[in-house]
Amino acid sequence: MQDLSAPKKNPSMGDGAESFCSVRDMTAAFFRRTAGKVLFVSDEGSFPEIAPAARTPRAVSAVIGRDALPLFAMPETSGVFAVGGADVMRAARLYASVRRVPCVLFPTQSELFGVFGQESVAVKDVSFGYPLAEGEVYLDERLFSDVAEGYAGLLLCRLALFERRALFLFDGGERPSEEAFGVLMGADEPSLRDVLLKNAALRRSGITGEGAYLAAEVGNFSAFDALMRLYVAFFRCGSPRKYAVPDYGARARAAGVPFAEMSVPDEETYARRALVLSGRRADLLRELSLISQKNATYCRVYRSFGGKIRTVGAEKLKYLPEKTNGLSAVIRDFGLLEKL
Repeated sequence: MQDLSAPKKNPSMGDGAESFCSVRDMTAAFFRRTAGKVLFVSDEGSFPEIAPAARTPRAVSAVIGRDALPLFAMPETSGVFAVGGADVMRAARLYASVRRVPCVLFPTQSELFGVFGQESVAVKDVSFGYPLAEGEVYLDERLFSDVAEGYAGLLLCRLALFERRALFLFDGGERPSEEAFGVLMGADEPSLRDVLLKNAALRRSGITGEGAYLAAEVGNFSAFDALMRLYVAFFRCGSPRKYAVPDYGARARAAGVPFAEMSVPDEETYARRALVLSGRRADLLRELSLISQKNATYCRVYRSFGGKIRTVGAEKLKYLPEKTNGLSAVIRDFGLLEKL
């Protein structure tokens, strides 16, 4: 068996990048470099991947759902080895942080949420904020059955960068990430490995947009398609409607959002945004066009990864501004979402 105690990395990936190897080989390597028992964690669907190791004398194992609490009923171990989705990744990193042990992560969801950065973890059905350990991340290509969603997630991140740029022009604040732009270059027709590595880089950058909220309901590709159509329509045809003020109270009630949490622009903000729209419309529409003109390619690649394209109605976007306060909120404030 090949010794993977120090797996080789793609030289183009840089320091700290992920390695491609199998769960089986890394299990053997992890046993060799740890003493005592190792905790193997998975979700129900991934249990066959840890089952051979779980039967060995040096292993204890746990199959968990969303809740990380069961891990802390386990005996003390010298390390944690996790295979599964985002909830498993977060739970294993929490355990590794609290117990101060090394952590190996094999994600099974191609967007790689839960693997990097600091996120909340569910403990006894309560979101719990605690520093999560940075685990050793390995990618086993056999584990990913959702590559279509991972690919569509890249498209959604590209639209999120556009959204951030537009919001920066309208209101200032956070600039778009140049690093994330670089990651997404050449993302039109990626291989499976490209999808995984680009998602890893994007999770580290923290780039997100209002599409993430919509995607939780309709899926990444449908969210990308719906938002793209909304943004193109706005920057192509939208114009300020000075006397068409949205009924913010009614919208808050319909969206189930407290009115106190609504962001309502004052007259000065509205006037500034109107000037920005007039002056930068062509630039922003040009950037959108560079994205949207490749839609046939996106559809083809998405289908090649096993994705099924579903178009969602415009009504799904009507109360998105109240949920996200993203670019759609600027469109709403111009009175342009009332007829959806």
